[in-house]
Amino acid sequence: MTTPAELAERSVEAVLATQWTRDPAVVLNSPPGAGKTGVAERLAVQALGIMGERAMVTTQTNEQAFDLLRRLCGGFSRLPFYMMASEKLTPPANVTSLPNLRVIHRAGDLPDGPCVVVGNGAKWSWLDADHRLFDLQIVDEAYQLPDYRYHQIAGLASRQVLIGDPGQIDPVIQAELERWRCDPAGPHVPAPRAMIERHPEVRQMSLPVSRRLVRDTVDFIQPAFYPVMPFVALDDARPLTFDTPGIAPMDTPLDAVVAGQSLVMVELPAMIAGEVDPDLAAEMVWTIGRVLTRGARILDHQGKAVPVTPEMIGVACAHVAQVNAVRERLGPALAGVFVETANRFQGLERPLMFVQHPLSGRSDATGFHLDAGRLCVLLSRHRVACWMFSRGGVSHQLRRYAPTGDRSLGISADPEFDGWLANTRLLQQLARDNRVYPVPSRGRLDRVG
Repeated sequence: MTTPAELAERSVEAVLATQWTRDPAVVLNSPPGAGKTGVAERLAVQALGIMGERAMVTTQTNEQAFDLLRRLCGGFSRLPFYMMASEKLTPPANVTSLPNLRVIHRAGDLPDGPCVVVGNGAKWSWLDADHRLFDLQIVDEAYQLPDYRYHQIAGLASRQVLIGDPGQIDPVIQAELERWRCDPAGPHVPAPRAMIERHPEVRQMSLPVSRRLVRDTVDFIQPAFYPVMPFVALDDARPLTFDTPGIAPMDTPLDAVVAGQSLVMVELPAMIAGEVDPDLAAEMVWTIGRVLTRGARILDHQGKAVPVTPEMIGVACAHVAQVNAVRERLGPALAGVFVETANRFQGLERPLMFVQHPLSGRSDATGFHLDAGRLCVLLSRHRVACWMFSRGGVSHQLRRYAPTGDRSLGISADPEFDGWLANTRLLQQLARDNRVYPVPSRGRLDRVG
């Protein structure tokens, strides 16, 4: 029987083989934590070190470029690498100090022979060149790249590999899109989807194993957000233990994780709160503190139980205002906890995650809050456990605000309905498996005390 580790390795070998067969374009779909950046890294090194080619790697942000360059330069210290960057950009010291990295700013600075050059899409789009410069372009996090931006750089290479997670949040477009609503290959559509729509014959592949999520989480995430892309987990479980037993009612959701539930929902009393919910923020911060005061431990990469520190914990919310509400309540002892919106948490992970359901405390259910990608990102950043906090009544909201759908208008894609369906499936499964834990509001407890 093939193990998940063997399955993962075979899938990567199949992707690498597409470059020897000279496939003109490959779309590689990946579930959360399947090693997308690792595949981009191996493709780039194969092109340079084995095939003797010129390869460009396109990232969506400078931070992603820095991370990839650290991995490339550290893992392959005998190979030279280049970064295409703006002259106004100052890379961090741990990037500029890499001995086998050279930062360049113009096409004229590119080497003549085989090379690997990393840069973000915005910088590549300003490249002062009128012909193809590279044999291969690798686009990392390609589903964050809108098609109109991809068109600006697609001609720089003869072959294309677009790597990304189809379950992530679609690119944010600051323009009116009504005229393209019926166009499945419109300029606002993520580049891989638009390419498949225009060229159905393009080679499509997928990574079948998540290295980040455990099997218990995959059992919830896959059917809700990836119904047509099956995948499995590399690990069955990553245990969480506490030095001190729980004695308070609010310890129940924590002890549920110890019992093997890697994804649980903490439900506060129903209330319309809008974008800022102070009581929910207080409950999240109290629970984080409780995890630390009870002496939580997780296993490191060597299988040794290590204490959980604030730096191992992440908090993600739908709105910036709620992010600020959580930050204001952390205090110096919890300053290491990373708190951000779902959009900014894309591509990041933490062992323990505390997230707010986008529909919590809402009086409506808009497309923003129903977005399947947003909820998928929130629930797939953890390696060990995730606690989802919400006001009660979300299931009632979904029934009350079920979208009518745009398919009758000739629009093939209906993100609002897809998000509504994903939310409904997830909440039904959580309730069916007894993963919903009602707790009193932290504000009410403080007032009673």
